Amino acid sequence: MQISALADDLRQQKKMKNRYDTSGRWFKGGLHLHTVRSDGHLTLGKVAGKYAREQFDFIAVTDHWSLPEFNGERDSLPLLVIPGIELDGYDTLGVYYHVLAIGVSLRLAIGIRNFTKVMHTAYAQGAVLIWAHPHWTGNTPRQGLRHKFHGMEVYNHSSHCENGSGYALSHWDSVLDRHPDFLGFATDDSHFVPGQPYWKGGWVMVNATACTDDEILDAIRRGNFYATQDPEFKSIEYARNKVKVETSPVVSIRLIGPRRVGKWINVAEKEFLLQAEFELPPDWPYARLEIEDATGKRAWSNPLWHHG
Repeated sequence: MQISALADDLRQQKKMKNRYDTSGRWFKGGLHLHTVRSDGHLTLGKVAGKYAREQFDFIAVTDHWSLPEFNGERDSLPLLVIPGIELDGYDTLGVYYHVLAIGVSLRLAIGIRNFTKVMHTAYAQGAVLIWAHPHWTGNTPRQGLRHKFHGMEVYNHSSHCENGSGYALSHWDSVLDRHPDFLGFATDDSHFVPGQPYWKGGWVMVNATACTDDEILDAIRRGNFYATQDPEFKSIEYARNKVKVETSPVVSIRLIGPRRVGKWINVAEKEFLLQAEFELPPDWPYARLEIEDATGKRAWSNPLWHHG
C-alpha cells in the first residue's frame, strides 16, 4: 500500500475528518472588542460603524461582565453584531483566566459574578468559549486544558501593542499536542482609548453560506475559518493525504506539526507565492498552516482535520 493511501486509512480509523470546506464565502469578523458598557471608549453604534468602513462583515461585542443592549437598533447597524461577553475570574483551583463567550444568550445570568458557573452556563447555551490572551494573563498551556474552551487567541493585537504579550503560538502548539482539535483565533481586543487606537490588527475569516448568527457561529464551532493579521487563504483543500492552498501574495507558506516539526516553502527576494501543496506525514495527530507576507504579517489555519 502506498504511504499516502496508508495515511488516509489511518486517519479514517482515527475518525479524522477534513475541517475545511471553502466552497462558501469568506466573511471578515472581529471577535473581541469593547464599548462604553465596560472599559471601551465608543458606543456600540460608533464601533460598528468603524468596523463596517473597514469592510468587516460581522463583529462580536465582548464587554467585561456586561451583555450588549441593542435597544431595537440591531437590524439598523451596518454589519452583523453577535452578542458576546468577556468573563474573568478564578476557577476552583485558584487559576485566573479571561474568557470570551461568543454567541451567548442575552438571558445569561451574570449578576452573581461566579466565573466558573457563568462560563459553564454559557457553554451549555452553545456559546463559543475562547481562552483570551493567555500570555498576557500569565496562564500556562496546561491550565488551558482544564476547561472546555473551543480555542484560544493565538494573537491579541491590543496585548501585542501594549507590552508585546499578544502572541500565544507556543501555548497553542503545546495544547495541540494534547488536544489536537483546539482552534486558533486572532483578535483586536479594541477599546479605542484616546491615543491608543489598537485595532485592525487581528481578525478571523469565516467560510459560510451566509452572514447570519447561526451560519457564522456554526462555521466557527467547526473551525471553518482562519486567523489573520492581513494575509489571506483563498482556499484550503485536503485529499489523499495532501493539502493544497491558494493564498494572497506571501513570501512563506509553512506546514506545522507536532513537536515543532514542519515543512515550509520560502521565496527569493521580490518574488511571491500564491499556492503550495504539502504531503501530510501519516503519524502527525495534527497539522496547521501558517503564511507570512513581505511585511511580516501572518495568518494561521486551524488544525486541518478534526477528530470525530
